[in-house]
This record gives sequence, C-alpha cells and structure tokens, in this order.
Amino acid sequence: MEVAIILKSDPFSWKAIQAYKIASALSKKFKVNFICIREGVYFLSNWDSVALGYDDFKAYPVKVENITFYADRDDFTVRGLNTQDLWITSKGFDLKIVPEEEIAKIVHRSDVVGVW
Repeated sequence: MEVAIILKSDPFSWKAIQAYKIASALSKKFKVNFICIREGVYFLSNWDSVALGYDDFKAYPVKVENITFYADRDDFTVRGLNTQDLWITSKGFDLKIVPEEEIAKIVHRSDVVGVW
C-alpha cells in the first residue's frame, strides 16, 4: 500500500505534527509520501516544536527507508528555503523537490491520501 500525506498549511502547528505522527506510524508497514506544498514547506525547516509548546516530533519512531518527503519546487524556491537548513536532512530522510505535476502523479497512484 502506498500512502500520501499532504501538508498544505499551518506548518508550525499541532496539525502539522499530527500529520507527521500519522506518517511516521504508517511508515512501519507502508510506503509513505509526505508532501509539503504552499506554506507547508516550512514544516521541513529546522524549527523547534518544543519551544512552541508541542511534542518533539523529530524523536518519533519512524522507518526512514519507508518515508519520502516531497516539496513542491515552486513553493520551496519562492520561500527561500534550501536543503542545508532542513531538519529532515540531518535525520537521513530522502527529500525530492519536484514540480506539481509529479505531486499529482504521486497522489493519483496512492491508495490512501490524507490532507492537512
């Protein structure tokens, strides 16, 4: 089974953390595509959830080889992000910065899609 989790807004919120929590749990058995679009791309940045009063989501157990992060190329570029400043880079996750057409293909082939 292939799962797509799409984060499109509120990157520094409980919603974003919940989306990742679900993705990390699903990664134990399934292939998970965690897709960040619009403001959701900021979730990938090196932010401190504990300082904002949330769980340390970066410590959640996850099967790294079963989860791939995707960022919409235009959204990532417009917001001035770069791959060196991302928390997922230091954790060994795979990140693909792709055009929206590629994201559409991922969503289309997924068995389950969750949107936050």
